[in-house]
Order: sequence, then structure tokens, then C-alpha cells
Amino acid sequence: MSEAYVQYQRLVARVEALGQAILQQYPAQVTCHAGCDGCCYQQFTVFPVEAQHLAQAVAALSPTEREALRAHVQQDNPWQVLDTPAPCVLLDAGRCRLYSHRPLICRIHGLPIASSMIERTDGGQRDCCPLNFRDMSLQDIASQAVYNLDVVNQTLAAINHLFVQESAESELRLSMRQAILQALITLTSTTEESV
Repeated sequence: MSEAYVQYQRLVARVEALGQAILQQYPAQVTCHAGCDGCCYQQFTVFPVEAQHLAQAVAALSPTEREALRAHVQQDNPWQVLDTPAPCVLLDAGRCRLYSHRPLICRIHGLPIASSMIERTDGGQRDCCPLNFRDMSLQDIASQAVYNLDVVNQTLAAINHLFVQESAESELRLSMRQAILQALITLTSTTEESV
């Protein structure tokens, strides 16, 4: 396992720990729950290191689950316009097929974030899902309960850069569909070679 991938797993653990802390600190303000899939209708892309993480989850699926995933991914329209709302290729009846290995954007999405890229009419630089924190101002959320999206993204980009150097992978981001298809193809090739 590459050092960059180990660093990625550590970053995932830190992001997940903060998410759990936010849920504990503001249980009445966060409405995210299993089956709430409103944020899963966007076409996110992932870095190669994140694609590797997804590939680990695909490899852990049973052959039956992998075949169902393959059928689902292949029925997806590869020519769909990316700006058109469409369910994530991993979405199945309101739930993520690879939830434990979902990318960072999926772990953070909906929870409070701060970023220099956010420009609110009130001058604030915080945001979250409009279903969360409806009873309080975003500025009133404790700073330790807000993801610094700039830091997370910079850290992820640095880890990915190291991963690309270690693995000789392309630096290009992949759509979720591309990442899953790549994982399935690699698994099929590996299985055929071992037979």
C-alpha cells in the first residue's frame, strides 16, 4: 500500500471524526439520514487516490454485488450532460452502494463548511445544506464544528499529487462512473489473469 494512500485514509478518518463530532454537538440541527439523497444528484469527480479508495470497496464486494454494480453502471448514460441533475452512479434506492468508501466531498456535503470561495450576500463564507441548521445562523456554529474546505481540498490535492508520483497514474480527475468502471475492469482483468 502506498504512503500516499495511507495518508488519504488518515485524512478520511479525520474528516469522518469531525463529521461525527458535528452530529454529536448539533443533533437537532443536522437532518442528514440514510435515504436522504438530495446531495447525490450532482456529478462529482474524484482524484485518482479517491478512485483507488473506491476500487478497494469494489474489490471487497461479493461477485454478485459486483455484477449488479456493473449492470447498473453500464445502463448509465455516458453522454449525459454533466450539468443535468442525475443520480450518482452509486445511488441505489436512496443509499450509496459504497457508503463506507465514499469520497471526501460526499462525507462533507451538507455539513457546515467555510471557504474563501463562498460568497454569501451577508458577507459570510460559510454554507451547508439548506435542510440543516435551519434554526440558527451559520455564523453561530462553533468554528470547531465547521469544515475548512480550503484546507481539506489543499490536503487532498497534496496527497493525490504524491499518489500520482508513487503510482504513475494520470493526474486527471475521474467521474464517479469512470472510477467505478475502471475498478470493475481492473478486477476482471486481474481475475482472468489468475485463472
